[in-house]
Amino acid sequence: MIAGTLVAVVSCWSLFVAAAAAAKHGSNARSVHSDGDLVRRYSTSSAGGEHCCSGQSSSTTEVVADDTANLGEIPLNVIMELNQVTNVSELFNKYMPDTDMDEAQRRFITTGFQSRTVINLERKAAFIPKPASCSVGSQTISLKDTDDRSLYYFPSCTRVDRCGGCCSHDLLACQPTKIETLHFEVLVSQYNGEGKLEFKGRKTVAIDRHLKCKCGCVIKEENCGPLQIYNAKECLCKCSNEDEEEKCNDEHDLKQWNSATCKCECREIKECTSGYGFDNYTCGCEPIRIRTKNTGGTQLNRNKYSLVVS
Repeated sequence: MIAGTLVAVVSCWSLFVAAAAAAKHGSNARSVHSDGDLVRRYSTSSAGGEHCCSGQSSSTTEVVADDTANLGEIPLNVIMELNQVTNVSELFNKYMPDTDMDEAQRRFITTGFQSRTVINLERKAAFIPKPASCSVGSQTISLKDTDDRSLYYFPSCTRVDRCGGCCSHDLLACQPTKIETLHFEVLVSQYNGEGKLEFKGRKTVAIDRHLKCKCGCVIKEENCGPLQIYNAKECLCKCSNEDEEEKCNDEHDLKQWNSATCKCECREIKECTSGYGFDNYTCGCEPIRIRTKNTGGTQLNRNKYSLVVS
């Protein structure tokens, strides 16, 4: 009995030392399985709990899928399709057909050394969120169409149907595809400086009401510059002068390509001494040259360049 207890204590001490060493090196005390999955080891006590060094314990190994592996960004066209998903069943059936939905929903992703007791408490306290997909919904809209702070509109705001919801990508936004204009009549008064208001009259304010919505590109074709062409599939403006971009990249030590202006720019703008100016072509300080005219003799004036002497 004593020998068994001693072995358990020594085993637990070894696990403690290993965990401390892993934490020192920024590890999560996990080892990588041969097939790429993460392996998490914990002990199951005779009392049924899952705590290390709690009485006589047997080591148990659980294989957890490495869900954090970076497989690249989700393509924009896939994101746009995912935005049409309305429920969990549709998500699994269309995009995870080989996954058991019931089994998957019983899994709970954890990080670090979070105990299963805490996990169970969190799951009990958690609510299943309703997807806020791109759709029409009531929003508060201001009816005041002026910045004059002495004026008071009644009512100052109202609720109107507007597009809202997430589109799961920073290049997409929930936008209206069908709009109608509503006209609201408001009462306008002005503060008289003595704690009272002076009636000014009634005013009609035009407000747009959204009827239909969809996720669309934030960047539009009209946002592109003169040297850019619009790529609707990627929701981006791309430079049309690709040859200049390649030449610029050949000089990457001195220059860099600006995709917003589609121009090659110097990586560093230097301050030059007197008599020298910064040259954007060489990305260095060059002598300043001025143009002078020779007015002597009977010959026609000729242009010549001379260095500026400081």
